[in-house]
Amino acid sequence: MMENNITINSGHIEHLIALENDKVQEAWNNYSTHLKVADDIIYFLSREFVDTTSDKNVIFMSFFTQISVDLELAMLSTIRRHDIQACMMLRHALESIPLAAYSLFSKQVIDKCGIVAEFGNTGKACDWIKNNYPEHSENIKGIKGKINNHYSHANITTAAPNLIIGDDKTFSCFFDSNSDKTLPKRLYIISEIAWLALDLIDKAIGKTNGGVVLNKDSDQKIKDFGEQIDSVFSDKS
Repeated sequence: MMENNITINSGHIEHLIALENDKVQEAWNNYSTHLKVADDIIYFLSREFVDTTSDKNVIFMSFFTQISVDLELAMLSTIRRHDIQACMMLRHALESIPLAAYSLFSKQVIDKCGIVAEFGNTGKACDWIKNNYPEHSENIKGIKGKINNHYSHANITTAAPNLIIGDDKTFSCFFDSNSDKTLPKRLYIISEIAWLALDLIDKAIGKTNGGVVLNKDSDQKIKDFGEQIDSVFSDKS
């Protein structure tokens, strides 16, 4: 395959895609109950949770959409057996959650410098969450801390699953070799973060008339999802 005089080895890419598709099917076969919970929560978050918004909610929708995308990519990375990639997406989601909630209460800014000053990093948002929703703040901080300690930087713990060590030969792996242990645990964390996003944003919107209208069944859905997580992942928490 040629594009702009550059040779692309499409056969290699197609081979990797085929292998990843096999991993996805394997995840459905072995972890269908865990995967369904994570997928159902993320689908509701990304497709049904927000009913309507107004033009002034552009910043909120930017971060809210980022949360959904991050969680969907984390789930796909998990079932394709790429745990470091999954954790990087989860870290990004955890930073986007406070920013989304904070944007509902922050002063309206329209110029680029003002927007960057208000939302260019998580500082103001995290301080606001800590003061107004301390339990959510602690949960976000706790999960993010574990990711920072173990996955944000290269270390032997994350490098080791790249190998399968046999009696007389060592093999390099494209897929995590320890995924049978980590996959259900990671689906639990993904579900927890998605639920955390739902609950925090639901509570934040309940305190402000900011033009964002949620699905009328949101409160019940959030309650139901919490019970499903506790039931399906009872041995992972």
